[in-house]
Amino acid sequence: MNTRNALAIAATLVVSMCGDSAFADGLDNMISPVSHPVTFEDPRHSTELRPIFAYHEVDDSFVTQGGNAQVYALQARLKLTDDLSFIATKDGLVSLKPKAVVPDDEGIADVAAGLKYSVLRTDTSILTTGLRYEIPLGKEEIFQGQGDGALNPFVSAGTTCGDINLMAGTGLRVALDDTDSSFWDLDMHADMKLGSFYPLVELNLIHPYQSGDRLPIADEGEDFFNFGATNAAGKNIITMAAGARYRISDSIDIGAAYQFPLDRGEGSAIIDWRLTADMIIRFG
Repeated sequence: MNTRNALAIAATLVVSMCGDSAFADGLDNMISPVSHPVTFEDPRHSTELRPIFAYHEVDDSFVTQGGNAQVYALQARLKLTDDLSFIATKDGLVSLKPKAVVPDDEGIADVAAGLKYSVLRTDTSILTTGLRYEIPLGKEEIFQGQGDGALNPFVSAGTTCGDINLMAGTGLRVALDDTDSSFWDLDMHADMKLGSFYPLVELNLIHPYQSGDRLPIADEGEDFFNFGATNAAGKNIITMAAGARYRISDSIDIGAAYQFPLDRGEGSAIIDWRLTADMIIRFG
């Protein structure tokens, strides 16, 4: 199966599972995914701010012999029409604390922004495509600001089945130079609406399909970092996240999820576990 067919199947799977269910409030009662917030885009459109905190523990088998990374970020989305939004999904302050090889450091992250457009939308299902560009503006010592950036074409979809909500997203991160690696991402989300409380589970796959030419290692930087690992191609990072969202009001959600690897094979040592927490504040 070629990449184009894989993207099409992944993008339409969720929509085809349920069709138009009789969910009273439709898309408005769905929630956004929590894990991989830089790449896993909610297919719906809204004007919102989303402060995010992530604590990422590195596995001891990684080249740094463990350590951690912390990210403090603020995403922004602007709904231009019912089917078109401007999105800014990567920015913020990064703090790296490895145990060995490189020193502790902190600095700003690269910036990624673009547009998304829904090509199918009903009261209960939506299919959206989009394109982001990651601008290498960050600090090189924290593995940002390197190379020429990346293009990120993506597709995301969501649907409701009674009180069950499903989402999926897939896309490519195509490096614009030979030093960075390139990736195929696939993320899936399921949650259950229990009043204002939404327990959720998510599955994530990151597949480096082209190695970089910067660091002579096999482990890539998952969704946030691009190490340009020379031996990363074909070595998947497969994770699962479990958590919940709580709807404080019609305009404010909070969420948290604990993420961990399902496969600790070669190329997956970047993650031991991760905690992601956020708040979504919608306007209008």
